[in-house]
Amino acid sequence: MKAFDKVYGHYDAFMKLFNLYKIEEIRTVLNLQGYEILADIGGGTGCLAASLSDHCQKIYVLDESERMLSKVKTNEKIIPVPGDALHMPFEDGSMDIVILSDVLHHLEEQQALIAEIHRILKRKGKMLILDFDKRYIKTKLLRFFEYLLFGKLYFRTSREVKDLCKDKFVMHTFIDKQYYFMILGEKND
Repeated sequence: MKAFDKVYGHYDAFMKLFNLYKIEEIRTVLNLQGYEILADIGGGTGCLAASLSDHCQKIYVLDESERMLSKVKTNEKIIPVPGDALHMPFEDGSMDIVILSDVLHHLEEQQALIAEIHRILKRKGKMLILDFDKRYIKTKLLRFFEYLLFGKLYFRTSREVKDLCKDKFVMHTFIDKQYYFMILGEKND
């Protein structure tokens, strides 16, 4: 059983209760124009995709948990895709934007993930990372609860995430909210 299969029924309620979805902030930073094709990696139940779908051409919700994907409200713009973030079933250069919201710290092979995102992005494609800085007490509390549910986690500081991405992406936007941060980078061809 995949780790998120255990929580799929209550996931959205938990995320909303603790204000962990940062949908408006993500929408503002992305500044979508309506023509973009997006991949929401680790997109789970599709909550973020549902809020962005009116502002883009198409959004793929990739997740390894088919139970999480079973909650996605599909339509002609929102497409659930079962799969592994390290071996995505997307063509090279097929995405305008890739989103990693509350995902990076779940994967040990983070450098491989960044390389895979780089592969699927179009020239000048963008990657948005929203994650939680390991230095703050709120993150330490989150880490404790997530560890109980999912096991080992790989939180970093915002500086460490910037360094992780610097060879493949030019950072355009960095928003530091202390316990969480957002980075918007453009593919470095």
